[in-house]
Amino acid sequence: MPSSSSTQTAASSASPESVVDTVVIRYFVLVDETDLLIQLVGEPIGTPRSVYDDDEASHLPDDARSEITRSVAYQQRASTDPARDPDARREAARNAARLAAVASLHESGRLAILDLEQEELHLVGRLTSPTSCKEYGLRFPLDPGEAACLAIAVTRGLVLATDDTDALRALDRHAPGHPYERIRKLLIRAGSGGLCSPDRANEIHREMRHLGFWDRHDPFPVGS
Repeated sequence: MPSSSSTQTAASSASPESVVDTVVIRYFVLVDETDLLIQLVGEPIGTPRSVYDDDEASHLPDDARSEITRSVAYQQRASTDPARDPDARREAARNAARLAAVASLHESGRLAILDLEQEELHLVGRLTSPTSCKEYGLRFPLDPGEAACLAIAVTRGLVLATDDTDALRALDRHAPGHPYERIRKLLIRAGSGGLCSPDRANEIHREMRHLGFWDRHDPFPVGS
């Protein structure tokens, strides 16, 4: 049986099969289903530095930090907000702790940070520009995290995991037919493929909705 150190080395040297944006990582982490996400998208999870940066300075303002780090800071503030009731503060503290565990995912080699290459930087610049984003069927620019995920997915031939409708519209315009995953699609695959029961897939989806996920359709509707 391989040692934990050799397992970590193997995971660290593996190439990601997918590039995963903030929303997908956030909600699977918040409902404590990181292992399920890894089973579905492959190990390591690939994500750009704009989504999670292991090397950012702690003194940076929120708007200069990676999206996961900003989420942690928001939940930490909410956990001590006197305007919130005790249950809401406890939930925020739990959310902050779970999101902060993304650092451990990276340290163990289960999450790989993907730095942008020159071609990807060019595409990100166009996707985040108020003018050139219109070439991709967008009324408004993509956020940096979604733009980086799209650029990496297309350039490196990885599956794009996102629940951003605009990102998927831009993907279809830029690279029609490129493979992608959404959260509900991932949970349908989990429930259909034996990684969890359909009932559990629905339960995970409802837990995500409780935490703010926008999708209102169960992966497995009653009677399906």
